[in-house]
Amino acid sequence: NALYRRFFHRLPVRAVEHDEAIHTLSEDEVRFIRGRHRLALVLAAALAVAGFLAYYLPVYWLPQLFLTLPLRIDALGLSVDVPWVELIWGVLLMVIELYCLVLVNIWAVHEIAVATGLVTADTKHERTEALLKVALEERSRDLLRYGIDPLLGLNRGVLFAFNLVLRLKGFLGSKLLQYAVRRLLGRLAVREVLDFVGMPLYMAINAWATHVVIREAKVIIMGQQLVEHIKGRLPAGIAADDDAHELLYDTLQLVAVSKRDFHDNHLLLTRTLLERYAIAIRPQEQLPEGYADRLRAAPEALRQLCALLLILGFILDGQISSRERRRLAALHEAGILRVSVAEVRGWCRAFTSGAGLEPLLAAHLGGASMSG
Repeated sequence: NALYRRFFHRLPVRAVEHDEAIHTLSEDEVRFIRGRHRLALVLAAALAVAGFLAYYLPVYWLPQLFLTLPLRIDALGLSVDVPWVELIWGVLLMVIELYCLVLVNIWAVHEIAVATGLVTADTKHERTEALLKVALEERSRDLLRYGIDPLLGLNRGVLFAFNLVLRLKGFLGSKLLQYAVRRLLGRLAVREVLDFVGMPLYMAINAWATHVVIREAKVIIMGQQLVEHIKGRLPAGIAADDDAHELLYDTLQLVAVSKRDFHDNHLLLTRTLLERYAIAIRPQEQLPEGYADRLRAAPEALRQLCALLLILGFILDGQISSRERRRLAALHEAGILRVSVAEVRGWCRAFTSGAGLEPLLAAHLGGASMSG
């Protein structure tokens, strides 16, 4: 959208103190992001208040402007007055409010990118499209281009339901239609019963929607910088044959089916690994067999890298669901992972808080850069 792009380009890149560790956040960076997060929530809630007042006050103060259309339904013996002007007014205000809410989200994502060092005056232009996709909650299915399918192994009925949910989320969620319909219908219903008592509800809806965008933006931005950091520490020479390539590829597929999600951070991790070790794309039609045995038989360095990829796969989207905790426990019991669910959850919290994962990386990759 040209409006969003122009707005993003006009946002100033403010000076923020950075440390050299781009994959972690300093106290100043955390403080800056928290301040911007709170301000974005306040702005989102204020938009709800403004929209609520703009919707109701004219109806109460200038009722003569809000004409109705008599409608008679003979088959049901009903006669109703359709408030068509009020409906149009509500839709117009709703569209304006939603556009403004998206602008708040874009501003918040921009500020997080600046705070983390991802965006500078020199890099802003090249980062624009990627960050706008984050702010607009657009998901990419490019994992499939690398032969990695998070939905591999699902039966057709479950797969149909899963795809249906994804399509509905994309159409009703990302395009704001679901949110808009809920807001419109909610306002009409609340007006008859509670009127202005419903205002806190809409403030909470706006604030929560913005919070979700900001949290996901923080996870994606920090995750991408973490993967870029890891790229320079990937050991050379441990994936020199087809067996090693196959094991790494199967590890990425195992991560994907464990998360059942198309996430930008998983995409970057997959692309980075395949390019780093020149691994050929090999789409699979079934889950890899004998993975645990092949992992145990692999050289120690390769085994450590696979374990790191599995752990990163579970935490790079910033959350571990109850289903994923059960999956982690199963991997632990099978001897594929030597760490506990509690440890993985702790690393996930460290990642999302900006503390970084240096102890984890050092344990699996060593403390120095090993790119070669």
